[in-house]
Amino acid sequence: MKFPQSFIDEVRAAADIVTVISDSVSLRKAGNSYKGLCPFHGEKTPSFNVMRDRGFFHCFGCGVGGDVFKFVELQEKIGFQEAVRYLAGRFGIPIPELKDGEPRESAAEREALIKIHEIALAYFREQLASPAGENIREYLVTARGLTEETIDQLQIGYAPPSRDAVRQRLLKAGFSPVQTVVSGLVTRRDDASEVDRFRNRLMIPIARDTGTVIAFGGRALEADQVPKYLNSPETPIYTKSRTLYGLNLTKGHLRKGNFALIVEGYFDFAQVHQAGGFPRKSKRTRSSP
Repeated sequence: MKFPQSFIDEVRAAADIVTVISDSVSLRKAGNSYKGLCPFHGEKTPSFNVMRDRGFFHCFGCGVGGDVFKFVELQEKIGFQEAVRYLAGRFGIPIPELKDGEPRESAAEREALIKIHEIALAYFREQLASPAGENIREYLVTARGLTEETIDQLQIGYAPPSRDAVRQRLLKAGFSPVQTVVSGLVTRRDDASEVDRFRNRLMIPIARDTGTVIAFGGRALEADQVPKYLNSPETPIYTKSRTLYGLNLTKGHLRKGNFALIVEGYFDFAQVHQAGGFPRKSKRTRSSP
């Protein structure tokens, strides 16, 4: 079942290759390109290059290269058509009716992703409240100055160092391995193994203005842990540019005050929200708050 070329071209134009690759590779600007450690072979000196203007990547170490579709194929271990579908869902492009009558992504599939996030949120909250989360709770109160009420309002949680605890919780709830990966909460490695995206991180849920959780921001808990902030990738239910963090808690005040102040990070928002500022401030989600 093949997608029409016009649709493939639309997805290619929308899927920024640097954004896609940054989900799994730490990139830094180097002239007109971006460099990082190649995800397809072990190396200590960056030889993996991404050219945004050309929509192309190439590793001078192992020789692998291609466009954004090829990267997704190699990284996710899927075929070309699946890569097109994956990127279309991530960048919010409706899947067209296929020639054999296959419908676009259904509301049921999106509901499944929302349910997955509900389960993950409950797990992260449980971990924060458990004995294992005692030091994390103390950090939030003493280092960040947050009250228990604010922590509960923002639904902050904790992802322990466990390799695949969230994945196992989701599988036991009846979700398929593919669904866990599409949700962005699970990552598929080069050896085809699947692990939790968020490990040993403070978890900040990102919600729609209705309060429905659709993504997470994970803050590192160790000084040498990188990246410092790790966000969910874009998915069929989460588009970063269309999501304003904290709007679910502040939209009533924003309407009343008729203006908004934008702050930089999750904890900046938490402090202003806790202080009872009017209107309480929101921020647009970013990859590195």
